[in-house]
Amino acid sequence: MIARIKPGSDLLASISSLVEKNGVKAGAVLSGVGLLKKAYLRNCKSLPLQYPITDANRAFLAYERPLEILALSGNVTEVDGKPRVHAHATLSYLEGDEVKVIGGHVLEGCTVFGFAEVFIMEIEGADMRKEFDEETKTLQLFAK
Repeated sequence: MIARIKPGSDLLASISSLVEKNGVKAGAVLSGVGLLKKAYLRNCKSLPLQYPITDANRAFLAYERPLEILALSGNVTEVDGKPRVHAHATLSYLEGDEVKVIGGHVLEGCTVFGFAEVFIMEIEGADMRKEFDEETKTLQLFAK
């Protein structure tokens, strides 16, 4: 599946809507390119002494500037009978004449400027679900 995401759209919400409309329950976000005017990313800043990793261990970072999408990857799994997109992005921006690169877990709030082109591969016959994992105390991928 190939999609062009229009200006002003939320990147993650658009991908999520696309997979839901097309009935994708197992898949891979293969690639993405384009330009964002705003990004909202999450990264882990510390490891807890025991699971689960919580928001206290995470940094939520917002950027509002021209941001080139250098890479976009992730998966589409099923959670409680609905598709869920888990995506990470590598982005670049200019600071003076120097290129800076950032990345992380994509959250809603990444706003497309101009366009974003996204390539998603459905994996037919796969059972990819996120279910509660006792060890990590979080939703984890279980695939068959």
